[in-house]
Amino acid sequence: MLEIEYAIGEIKTSMFIADNHSFLLTVKQWIKADALNVDDQIAACDGTAADILSINKIDDPQYRPDLKLSHNHHYFVTKGCISANDKISADAPTDPLEAIAYLLANRPSKLPDGTPTGDHAGPWAAARYFNRDTNEDVIGWGRANDDMCAEDAAISDLRHKFGDTTELHRGNVKISHAYIRKYTRKGRFVNKMSPCTHCRDNYGHALNDVTMGTSDVVKKGRGYLVPVGE
Repeated sequence: MLEIEYAIGEIKTSMFIADNHSFLLTVKQWIKADALNVDDQIAACDGTAADILSINKIDDPQYRPDLKLSHNHHYFVTKGCISANDKISADAPTDPLEAIAYLLANRPSKLPDGTPTGDHAGPWAAARYFNRDTNEDVIGWGRANDDMCAEDAAISDLRHKFGDTTELHRGNVKISHAYIRKYTRKGRFVNKMSPCTHCRDNYGHALNDVTMGTSDVVKKGRGYLVPVGE
């Protein structure tokens, strides 16, 4: 078995795969997993490409307790059949910002103490800052916790990356939907969630959805994304 680390845009994650599993390279060539090389690009089902970052041989696949939850390879073009425990979402986003949050929710995740999160992960959201004058483009992302929802967590990550050097407002920030991974008897899927009411009130037109979700998270007030010019 192989552990393959790969990146799709800003997202880096890993998958576990049998040595003889077939992938389609972006150059339209089929290749076995054990013949992949670092810097190869494999084709994803949603039309994106994954850059191979590292390949590690696993002699004892039982050393990873979350191995059974790692089915990321089914999101790539493959000759193999899809497991009954997996489901490729027909609604997987093609927008790069939405795809970041989707992939974060989809990958196996762990609690702070290292134990797997189990049957769900997320919600995750991503936020993009873009400066038209300098072409500066920065992505932040975050997961909901006891203090903030996913949208707030993504904004907090952006603020952490900039410190106090850049003003974030509704004109230079775009926020994705939130995504959460769940398991059912039919397999794994990722749900898209509308922004919560609090974030809709805070961020207004910075959000790209016209509906409002709900949230019971008690928030401490991390500051609003102000309108342009305020």
